[in-house]
Order: sequence, then structure tokens, then C-alpha cells
Amino acid sequence: MDAETYKEAIEYELLTRVVYEAILKQDGVTNVNVQHNVPLKGRSGVEHQIDVFWEFKQAGIPHRVLIECKNYASNLTLEKARNFFAVLHDVGNSIGLMVTKTGFQRGTASFCKYYGIKLKLLRQPTDKDWKGRIKKTIVNITPRFPVSTEENPITAQMYLRPSSKEQEARLNTTAQLNPGLGAVAPSLRFLDANGEPKTEEMRWWIPHHLDVLNYVDGGPYKKCVELKEHFISADLGEGPELIEAIGIVIHFHVETLRSDEFALDAEETVGAILKDFESGEWEHVHPSSS
Repeated sequence: MDAETYKEAIEYELLTRVVYEAILKQDGVTNVNVQHNVPLKGRSGVEHQIDVFWEFKQAGIPHRVLIECKNYASNLTLEKARNFFAVLHDVGNSIGLMVTKTGFQRGTASFCKYYGIKLKLLRQPTDKDWKGRIKKTIVNITPRFPVSTEENPITAQMYLRPSSKEQEARLNTTAQLNPGLGAVAPSLRFLDANGEPKTEEMRWWIPHHLDVLNYVDGGPYKKCVELKEHFISADLGEGPELIEAIGIVIHFHVETLRSDEFALDAEETVGAILKDFESGEWEHVHPSSS
């Protein structure tokens, strides 16, 4: 194997690892480490080199997932499947997958199906793969935004709930001296009960909570947002302390900007697909790196 072919083979193995990491994450599995090029000793004492590997427990019994990656330009042979089956048998308690770009020779699919070895295609989608799927979409966008100008600024007021009678007294005294205590500054961030940042700055948080698509151009509009376990830090005379914010009222105007149209070409955004060889179903779409 020359250097370029070896490099492409390693890149294909790493792509397989990334794809299955994404699939596991999408399925909510976060405590599994998907590894590449793992030496694994079988029951015979012989060590096998596994392209992609992860392990999990089911009913207290450890199970291993072993993936054999073949970056071949031709269909995978029955001999390769038999060799991989021998590895699975030696390791034991294993789930086997064979991943390739092209396909599998006659007899290979039947052999693997009988012994429970899953066959997958990982490659750039071909014209045949795209059959019955949308490759190009024309999107017309009419942006609608909350606007903040000198004439029509976005304003927001918090409702605060003291945690004790003592804090309530300090809050009332401070509010008399500083009527703008409940006003929301653009740089404000809500905190959690430990005083750690819980949200982004209000300059970003507020627009995300306005649902401007539900409003026509104009205003003023009023939006009330209920808050749970959100706090601010304020000095009420005895140094900074946490005060719970239970709601925020936002006044705003809405404006629609110029419409625009653009095309989404899936062939430019899809780097590779993982496809089940038997069913033909796409199981994962890996984005293009460009």
C-alpha cells in the first residue's frame, strides 16, 4: 500500500469514527468513547487491530462494537467478510459492522446477514442515492426583526421577588433611591441560584423571546415572559446579593426588511452519507467540510 492510499484509508476510518460519534450523540448516548485503531486481544490470545471500536454494557454484560472500514474502489469480497467474522468470534460478545464505499460481492451480503454482521455504505451520495430525494430547494426569506431606534426603543422591565422580609425591605429602599433598578440593560445576564451566568446577554436574549413572526409591522407591542429560577445580582446596601427575577415585560416594534431568495443545493452541503446496504435507508448525513 503506497503512502497516498494509506493516508486515504486512515482518513476513511476517521470519518467512520466521526459519523458514529455523531449518531450516538444524536441517540442520546454521551458516555461512550468511540475509538480509532484499537488493539484488542481475543480469547485465543491473539491481538487484533480494530479500525473503529466502542464498548457498552447491557444487563451488566459488556458488549463491544467492532467496525471494519474498507476504503476500496471495488466491491468487498467474501474473503474479507470471513476474516472479519473470525475476529468477531475470537473477541466474543461483539457486534460487527463492515463499512465500505462501493458495495459487496455476491455471497458477502448473505454470509454477513446470516452471522449478524451489519453492512454499511459510507460515501458521497451518487445520483442513484439521490433518487426520490430533494437535492435543490429555493428559499424565499422575508426577514422580520424587532427594531430599536431613538423613536422606538426596545424597553424591558423585570419583576423581582425578594427571598425574605429583610431583602424586601432593602429592595424597597433601594428602588426608591434608584427607580431604574428593575430596568434591563443590554449587557445584563440572568444568573442561576449559585450566581453563575444562566443566559446570554439581554441584547441577544430578548430578540430570541419575541416571536416577531407572530406580529405585523408596527407596534408598540408588549410581551410578558415568565421566568423560573432566574436571578440578578444587585447591591441593596449590604454588598452584591442575588434577587430572583420572576418575569420580564418587553415593549418593542416590528419591521420587515427586503425579501431575498436563494438556493440550497444539498450536493454542495452533504459530504457523505451512511447508508444501510440491505434496506437502502440513509442513516446519517455528514456535512461537507467546505
